[in-house]
Formats: sequence, structure tokens, C-alpha cells
Amino acid sequence: VLTTTTDAHAALLEAGVAHEHVLRASGRLLGLLQEASIVVGVLGPGPTPTGPTAEEQAVHALVRAAALQHDHFVVLTAPDQFPLLRRGLAGVNDSTRKQLAAAALRGLAARDLALAVQLSGMQLPTGDTVLVLGGGGREHAIAAKLAESAHVKRVIVAPGNPGMTGRKIAVHPELALGDNEAVVRFVQEHDVKFVAVGPEQPLVDGVVDALAAAGVPAFGPSKLAARLEGSKAFCKAFMERHGIETAKYASFTDYEAAVKYVESVSHKVVIKASGLAAGKGVVLPDTVEEAKAELKRMMIDSVFGEAGAEVVVEERLEGQEVSVLGFCDGRSVVLMPGAQDHKRVFDGDEGPNTGGMGAYAPAPILTPALRATVALEVMQRAMDGAVQDGFPFVGILYAGIIVTSTGPKVLEFNCRFGDPETQVILPLLKSDLYEIMRSCVCGMLLASEVQFQDEYCAGVVLASKGYPAAYEKGKVITQKTSELAAGLTVYHAGTAQGKEAGELVTNGGRVLVVSAKQTSLEAAIKQAYEELDAGKVGFEGAHFRRDIGKRALRGPVRLAVLGSTRGTDLQYVIDAIDQGWLRASIEVVVSNKKDAYILTRAENHGLKTVLHSMKGCANRTEFDAKVTATLKEFNVDLVLLIGYMRILSDEFVDEWAGRVINVHPSLLPEFAGGMDLNVHQEVIDAGKSVTGCTIHLVTKEVDGGPIVVQKRCPVHADDDADKLKARVQALEGPAFVEAINKFVEGQMPSESA
Repeated sequence: VLTTTTDAHAALLEAGVAHEHVLRASGRLLGLLQEASIVVGVLGPGPTPTGPTAEEQAVHALVRAAALQHDHFVVLTAPDQFPLLRRGLAGVNDSTRKQLAAAALRGLAARDLALAVQLSGMQLPTGDTVLVLGGGGREHAIAAKLAESAHVKRVIVAPGNPGMTGRKIAVHPELALGDNEAVVRFVQEHDVKFVAVGPEQPLVDGVVDALAAAGVPAFGPSKLAARLEGSKAFCKAFMERHGIETAKYASFTDYEAAVKYVESVSHKVVIKASGLAAGKGVVLPDTVEEAKAELKRMMIDSVFGEAGAEVVVEERLEGQEVSVLGFCDGRSVVLMPGAQDHKRVFDGDEGPNTGGMGAYAPAPILTPALRATVALEVMQRAMDGAVQDGFPFVGILYAGIIVTSTGPKVLEFNCRFGDPETQVILPLLKSDLYEIMRSCVCGMLLASEVQFQDEYCAGVVLASKGYPAAYEKGKVITQKTSELAAGLTVYHAGTAQGKEAGELVTNGGRVLVVSAKQTSLEAAIKQAYEELDAGKVGFEGAHFRRDIGKRALRGPVRLAVLGSTRGTDLQYVIDAIDQGWLRASIEVVVSNKKDAYILTRAENHGLKTVLHSMKGCANRTEFDAKVTATLKEFNVDLVLLIGYMRILSDEFVDEWAGRVINVHPSLLPEFAGGMDLNVHQEVIDAGKSVTGCTIHLVTKEVDGGPIVVQKRCPVHADDDADKLKARVQALEGPAFVEAINKFVEGQMPSESA
């Protein structure tokens, strides 16, 4: 590993990554390049007042040359790519090499452009009028952040709502969205220099194109690019075309064909109206009959109008979700902190879906390793795909990511800021939002332009009574602004002018977002709820969830592994943790066999290992007592049995009830009690067409505990026991990861299940 900048050198020293550091273009540097596999050059803040030095230009050229030779080098130019170093070159395929090289070249080109602007003496204007299109809490957050810019004289929000008015911000409710010509006229009449588009519908309707034709720069994607959100069928085909991981799916315009499809698949499905349905066009039926009923509602009863004329039916994936948003300039993308939304209306993710009942950022589920993967294999791949397909993407690309047991997958792309994610991300933005938006529109965004504070933000939505069904309106809003704590902001979404001067009343389902920014997530959550409980913000009948962000406050689950064999499934769990798919730590690996390879495997990854023998133990109970003492010493939450060739004592099972899981190589309760190849041979002899593996809670009944996860695979006509074992064993690691996540989420079955 070779570093060519002081920033990269410092970062790798801190990370403990061995490397050579050379700052000058020299013969030694050229010699090292013959041996290096990875070149790391962090793109700094761009041109200085005096311009780059000759040496900086030489290093600049070196990194560019290395990027062009990506078949020999891997080039990393941003700190969020550094986690890839942990995988080594074995984890970097040709596609990723090209992605990294492209990112490096884009960054270098952007620095060249920035230098050209500097040398020409161009400056950002001051005193601009900026128009924000939209009227909800998201637009309030965008307007408030734009108003902080020294380059902005005033912000107009249209149609806006009266709760937004304040410093530099005015609302114009007379401008209704949906008429692009009216928007252009408004811009011209009010001397608007720049437009930021909030909601998706104007983007899908081509408002950015209309403004561009009138010579007005606008932050947002073109009509063609906005199809990524405007048509779920188009979006799924785009992801498939460009190798972006997503759920298996099929699109339908024929109702009978859709019904036959849901009857034919063995997995649960998600049904999505392909068009825009105000965030309500996604349903998660639990049975085939429910799925058929939802298809009828969308395709026959037309509950979503034209939006439901085409539907996407996709496999339902399991895992935590995270919203990943990025600023895009048509070629490159710079990620924001990950955020987690809370869609269900009631605590514990119960009740119907909503537009979002709260959010927090940064979300711990988006680990540095996972962030690097999403940046390269999702976000940048989407940017490159948009260019290839003829619609370079400018604006906000929002990927709804689900972290499954086999890695991150994209649930959907949106082409705008999320709501309520925006209300917890933008308060953390340290940089000038107006400068970022202008750089995106000009096609020259630098990663160094986008800086976020090292803090946390939690936002709680206050909704009207009855939401998301029919809800009340006209309730007087209390907001004791002068009494609000520092770091707390109230964003207005569904508000209207009341009868009295200065009075605001409710006028929507989601009315307010109370957003708190603090140095820790726990403190931010606490502050938001304290202000609400003190009555400083609210209205009659206000409903809000009490568990926003609580999931993130749980630390990584602490695992122990008991094993006697090779520990193949342990490797999958280790990799899932390293790559950010699983928030867990393996505290200790325990074996009863000194020559078990699982111990070597664990030690190779720096994990603590303990060997226990029966020496000095009169029976299983005494042996298991030693194991229990070890597990308690390491403060273990959950125990995995991976090839553990011992029957557990009743005392151990009682001590760890509900916290020990085992894998069995069949679909229990079938073929319980058997082991290894014998089970697979029994499956073949029984003429089964489908088999799989089962993760179950361990009880006193062998293989009789409640089922946590099952994974399935086909049995082929030419299978023998060895072939079938290999196919089933490939399912076991993902099954363990899914089961661990269920434990974290409190979704384990009860012992009586």
C-alpha cells in the first residue's frame, strides 16, 4: 500500500494499515510503483489561494496515471473507501477496480475545474433569491438551511405553509405545483436566480427541464432521470441492467398474470404500484389471498389511479433498512450520513405504513465498511448507469437500502430528499447548502465541499389524530419557541393560518417534526421527547411514536460460538460483521477439541479462543458449567452452535434459555435427530424436491426447539449426499446472520412456540 498525500498517510496510520508513504514525485516513488498494489491519495480541499505547488501537481498526475492503470493498481481517493483495505485485493474484483478508478478520475477532473474557476476569478454571487418548490417539513428544512448561506438574500417557498416564515424565508401559497409554465413565470417575475425542488411529482413532471429551457438553474434531476422514482418498473429494470443488487421481481399490467405469479412463488411478496402514490403504494401481504386482494385494489379498483395500472411484485427481503442520500453532479455522488426512518404508525413497528413517523442520523447500521460498499456498488454504479443510458443524474439520489443476510440490496431509488430524513440530516450539514447545490448543477462537486458535523440528530413526527386514515384538522398548535432548548428545531409540514393573528392550526396528517441535535444519539432522542413531554410543542390529539431511534441505542450483539469442527458457518458470520451486514461482535470461540480448525479460523481473525476439556469433569453438567463461566466472563448475549459435537446438559439449556441457536441441515421438523451426510441421504431417499436448513432455539428436546429461520433450496435428480450438503451448507451462514438480526430486533419465537 502506497500513500501519496499526508491526509492519507495520517488516516492509514490511525487505522493501523501498513504502508509506504512518499510525498514527492521521485525515482524512489517510481520504483515503489512497480511493487505497489494499492495507491491511496486523498483529494484535499481543492485549489488554494496561490494554486497548487509543482509537487502537488506532480502527485496529482501520479494518482491520475495510477487510476488509468487500474488493471495493476487499486486507487482510493476518499476516506470512506478505506474500509476496502481491510478486505485486501482478494475482495476487490475487476468491476470494483473500475469503479474506484472512475471515482479517482472524476475527483481529479473536478479539482481541475475548480482550479480553472479560481484562476478565472469567478465568484459565487451574493444576495440571490432562491425558490424552494414544495410545502412540507422537508421543504422547511431545505429552506432553513439555504437561508444560512451568505450568498442567499431571501428564500421563497411555494406553496409553503405559514409555519415556515421567518428569517429570510417567505411563502407564496398562490403558486400551485403542477403547472410548469406558471413556475417559470413566477421565477421571472420574482427575479429568482436558483430553484431547489422538494417533492417528486414536479420532478417527474419535468419542472427542471422547463426551468432549464428558460435559463434558470434548478437543483433536481431531469424528467428522464426522475423516472427512477416515477416508475418502479423502470427503476427495477435499470438496477437489473446495471448490476445493482435488488430483490427478485416481476412487473405486470395484466391482473390475471399478476395473480398467477403470486400463486406460483413460494416466498412472501411485496406489491408496489409502479407510479407515484404519495408514499402509500407499497403493501406487504402475509398470505397469497391478501396479495391477490391488494392486486385487485390496485389494478381493478384503481385505488391509486394510473399509478397502479402497472404493478411490481417482488420478493420480500428481511433485514434492517437505512436511507442513503447523496448529492449528485451528473458524474459523481457524495454521500450524506445514513438515516433510519420509522414507517409504521405505532411503537414497535406496528400498524399501517405512513409517510414516516420519525428518523435519526447518523444510523449506526451504516458502518464504514457498508458505506463504502453502498457508495461504490450502488450509488456510483447508478450514476454511471444514468450516464450510459443518456440521462445524467443531478440532484439528490436517495437509495432505500435493506441490509440482508447476504449483503445490502436496494429496495427503491428516489430522486429527491426524503421526508422526514431531511429534517435530521440537514441540521448536521456544516457546509453551505447553496454552494453544494450550485456545484452539482454546474457538474463540478468536490467531496471536500460536503462536510457534516460530528453530532447526531433525532426527529419525532407529530401527527393528527386518525392518521394515516381520515384525520382531524384545525387544531391550534402550541409552539413555545422562546422556551425551546438549544439544538432543537421545529419543522412545519401540515399547518395553516388560524383565526387569530399569529395562530397556526393543523392542516395535514403529519403536522410537525421536532428535531433535536446533540453530541450523542441518546442525548438527541432524550431532548426531543423532553420538549414534547414538557408541552412546549403540540396540539390537541397529537400522536407520536415513543421509540424513535431506540433500535440504534442497542449496541452490537455480543456473540459466542461453540464448535468442534471446521467452523465454515463462522467464516460467513465474520465476513458479515467485517462488511457491515451484521452489527455484532464475536467475543469468544469455545471448543472441546484442541485440533478443531474452528479455533485456528478464529485466531486467524484475531478472535479470542478457549479450549475446554472433560479433564476433571465428572459429567456433562460440570463441563457445561465451565463453558457457562467462560460465556459469562465475556458478557455474551447470544450463543451459536456451529458444528458443536456435544449434547448440552439440561442445566446449560435452562441457564441460556432463549439465547442458544443451532443449525440443522434439513427443514425441521422433518429429518430431526440425524447428522451431517445421513440427513441429506434421508432427504434424497424420501424423494423430496425441496430441502434446506433450519436455525432453531436449543431446548431439551433435540432438534425440537422453536424455529427461528429456514432457508430452502431444490433437490436435483442427480444429487448425492455430498452435492446436496454443499448446496444446503451455502444457506447456513446467511441463515445464522438472519437469525442473529431477529434476536437483535426482539423477534425470536417464544420457548412455547
